[in-house]
Amino acid sequence: MSSQLATFPKEIHFDDESLFIQWKDGFESKFSLLDLRKKCPCATCRGGHGGKIGAATKQIQSIKLLSWTKVGRYAISIVWSDYHNTGIYSYDHLRAYSDGKEEAFD
Repeated sequence: MSSQLATFPKEIHFDDESLFIQWKDGFESKFSLLDLRKKCPCATCRGGHGGKIGAATKQIQSIKLLSWTKVGRYAISIVWSDYHNTGIYSYDHLRAYSDGKEEAFD
């Protein structure tokens, strides 16, 4: 199976605690919503604009996913219950993180 298919989702769904992705190569990923929110890749959450990494998310104790949308053919954008919605989660980073590469969002 090509590596492109490995990082392309077949199905995405979520519940109150997790985001689930079934990849086209058959692999299935489960992500903690709280963990994903704290790893938001947007500039504000990553410490851009003069901030510190984690300063915008360290106080979050619980979170819900309200909705998600595809961003082109490479990512999803998530609307969180705190109405934060500027993080774009690439399929490559999500798959790498699911495969145990903790640095995928660092």
